[in-house]
Amino acid sequence: MKFILKIYLIVLAFSFTACVDNIDFEQVNDVKIEPVVTVALLKSNIVQNDLVIAGTEVGSISQTTRFTALDNNTARENLERVRLNFEVNNQFNRKFRLEFLFLDETDGLTNDAIVLNVNANNRNFTLEEEIMVAANATFLRTKKIQIRLTLLPSSDGSIIDVNVPTSLVFKSAGTFYFRAN
Repeated sequence: MKFILKIYLIVLAFSFTACVDNIDFEQVNDVKIEPVVTVALLKSNIVQNDLVIAGTEVGSISQTTRFTALDNNTARENLERVRLNFEVNNQFNRKFRLEFLFLDETDGLTNDAIVLNVNANNRNFTLEEEIMVAANATFLRTKKIQIRLTLLPSSDGSIIDVNVPTSLVFKSAGTFYFRAN
């Protein structure tokens, strides 16, 4: 009982000696909330059999995916910038060009194409690009993402051997920076 009484007296003493200053309720107007969201965008794994059909190399492959990250007013009104990260693991003895395209509903470009020129056997290709929305408001109309892969000609005229397991792995992610005041 004495112990509980001592704790009660200590709490009571602290409550009478606590400092209280004028509270500035206007500080809430200075608060800036800046959420950051990172999402995976596209991932592809292209193997030798995707690039050679009936003994003939395919010149290019494309893939289009719906992009719904901007399908709400909050995102469209508060997005400031997007940082895009690309990684490519190219096991082929060939160069590739990858074009990363942001498209609107009618397949019109909403941003300049991002081009990745990947050298042969480059297993650690990385690229970072940034889109500033204030400088490109058209980006907010993006509804699709398309990637176009182009197999560049070999220097010696050879073609890809379908009997040798080889792949090209492409990964992309976007970090979206918002502001909310």
